[in-house]
Amino acid sequence: MRPFILLLSFLLAPCVGRGQTTAAAEAAAQATALQRVNQLVLERRYESAWKLLKFLDQMNTDPAVALQKTEVALHYYTATDELKRFNFRDLKLLDLSPDSLRQLGQDSVRYSFPVRRVLEKLQKQYPDNYKLDRALGDYYFTVQQCDCAESDLSEDEVFRRTIRHYQQAHDHGQGDYLSYFALGYSYQRLGQFKESLAPFERSIQLRKNYPTAHLNLAFVYLELKDFEKARNHARRAVELFPDDAHKEDAAFLLSQIEERMKTATAAQPE
Repeated sequence: MRPFILLLSFLLAPCVGRGQTTAAAEAAAQATALQRVNQLVLERRYESAWKLLKFLDQMNTDPAVALQKTEVALHYYTATDELKRFNFRDLKLLDLSPDSLRQLGQDSVRYSFPVRRVLEKLQKQYPDNYKLDRALGDYYFTVQQCDCAESDLSEDEVFRRTIRHYQQAHDHGQGDYLSYFALGYSYQRLGQFKESLAPFERSIQLRKNYPTAHLNLAFVYLELKDFEKARNHARRAVELFPDDAHKEDAAFLLSQIEERMKTATAAQPE
């Protein structure tokens, strides 16, 4: 029997090797294609990026491609039908931003990608892929910001789902300054000000010059009557915002904080 076992091992070894080689080659090809998608996005060629993603995975069965589709769909569409169908454009350097083009309302919707359904289906198949939780958090935060989908859910429920998915993602190392900001914002909008502090602070820790997180922290500390911290963050927001409109908003909040500080000081017994 020993010669037969040796012969069987010899015959199987090339097959295993070929399988491993093929899998490695496919993974490398996909990584190269996804890098190309990122490059197309940098070049503002959003429709070309989408077409390449669609070619890579038409049935939305690959988590890596579906996550990239979600990123492009949620951030670079020019028109959408309840975040289920999308329009994209290849833009020139001086063209308007996708957000500005959305407001013009000129595009017809053409590419089907029901974000929530795709991500939830993949999450059932890959429960340990917490990047899917991060993407679902992004989805629900986009729903709240655009008010363009999930009309059967209350705004508070949208915030609760945003929190649940981001918290799960963050607990497993999937987060950045934007997702931590969105988590803090969701707590803030639900009136859970103390709970919003840690994610806002983490957002600033990851990007210290992010003015929107400083502005929201100033508001939260004002609500919590920690006037000194509120003033510090409001001042930082005024310094960091590059445009006049946001600077004026931050300056107005700063004036309100300073007024509250004067009132509180005057009310103290001598």
